[in-house]
Amino acid sequence: MENKISNLLSRIKDSDSKLKILIAIGLISVLLIALSEALPKSTEKKHTDNTSYSAYITELENKTCELISSINGAGRCKVMITLKVTNESVFAKNSNENSNDGSFSNNSEYVLYNGQSGEEPLLIKEYFPEIQGVAIVCDGADNTVVKEEIINAVSSLFNISVSKISVSKLKG
Repeated sequence: MENKISNLLSRIKDSDSKLKILIAIGLISVLLIALSEALPKSTEKKHTDNTSYSAYITELENKTCELISSINGAGRCKVMITLKVTNESVFAKNSNENSNDGSFSNNSEYVLYNGQSGEEPLLIKEYFPEIQGVAIVCDGADNTVVKEEIINAVSSLFNISVSKISVSKLKG
């Protein structure tokens, strides 16, 4: 084996410069391919569920506050919204059910596709979290008519019962 390697090296030394360039290019290519496998495939940052969850709540609160502030007599307001659970995602699955001689087996696996960061499961539906309750603090909460309008608006906006909505006076 050593003889073969030393023979090859001596032939490279004796050969012309074109062959040396081709061999150098080949070695560099192999080295680059090996390095590309070692480097991370994606430098894209993914948001965590907590970040998107917080952003979703903040956006809901801001839009609700804007809506309530536009009600005549409500004035300045602050809104806090609580959610029951985080987002729920439904992914595509291949299922195979077998029933032989009184025994039953069920095999299922997610359907995958080539995404930006490799194979990813195929998303069918995504459900946003349900609103559990809304607390509102505003200038006009001491007026019963304004308070009732705010409660009705929020109840119909989020399809929640009025018992899950609290409206209080904003301190001065």
